[in-house]
Amino acid sequence: MSADAPLCLPPRPITTPPAERVLPNGACDTHMHVFGPPERYPLVAGRNYTPQPVMFDAYRPVMAALGIDRAVLVQPSVYGTDNSALLDTLRRDPAQLRGVVVVAPEVSDAELARLHGLGVRGIRVNRRNPGGLSLEDLARLAARIGAFGWHIQLQAVIREGFSLAPIVRACPVPVVLDHMGFLTPGLPLAGGPFGEVLELVAEGNLWVKLSAPYRLCRREPDGYAALAPYVAALIACRSDRMLWASDWPHTELFEAMPEDLDPALLLGLDRADPDTRRRIFVGNPAALYSFD
Repeated sequence: MSADAPLCLPPRPITTPPAERVLPNGACDTHMHVFGPPERYPLVAGRNYTPQPVMFDAYRPVMAALGIDRAVLVQPSVYGTDNSALLDTLRRDPAQLRGVVVVAPEVSDAELARLHGLGVRGIRVNRRNPGGLSLEDLARLAARIGAFGWHIQLQAVIREGFSLAPIVRACPVPVVLDHMGFLTPGLPLAGGPFGEVLELVAEGNLWVKLSAPYRLCRREPDGYAALAPYVAALIACRSDRMLWASDWPHTELFEAMPEDLDPALLLGLDRADPDTRRRIFVGNPAALYSFD
């Protein structure tokens, strides 16, 4: 293990599953990762964390406990452009699994077609972790993946001085923003970086993952109440552009690990009206990731 890449905590086991499924039939987790044994799936040297080896079988109890029927595997930064662990997992259940990969800017059209056949539906551009694709790569790749019906998944921090608008408006394919753009509670709901997100969502080319609240603020006794106004504003803007994800196995956590069955991780979406709940958990991901 690299001395400057600390070992993450492992996910907590499911000890007492709920008596009834939590999510509606057909629910999709749109953001989770797998990590295999490093001797088979080598980690890149320039990473900023070292994951626990947890493959798809370790995630199945989470699916069973919550009622997750479909999942989207997202390529983590620690594998660079080697998507082997993700692709090996997609082959296990091609009907219910999809993938978002990281590719080299010079990837061939033949390779993109091969990845599509395996269930890949997007390319990840990660501006938070080391070694990710650049925004220039985003523009070049976006022009090539539209024929496959793919999207760009962007991990970036919304803040003063950084504007999403030029990226999203110029992109010829949908852009999916990871984890609510790592917004900071306290941002004004109107104007500023979050106001820009709402404008772009309203225009239709920006999708938002309502996920990983523990990355944005501390959990209080009543959950992640500081995020509730932002979640409500996003849903009110366009619920047909919202997605939910578990972010399993919760990488880059070194001191505390959330409980996968903690209702607070659902950000109140499980209490939304039935149409909104089904749209966010089932319909939206079915459309974006082309599930039957």
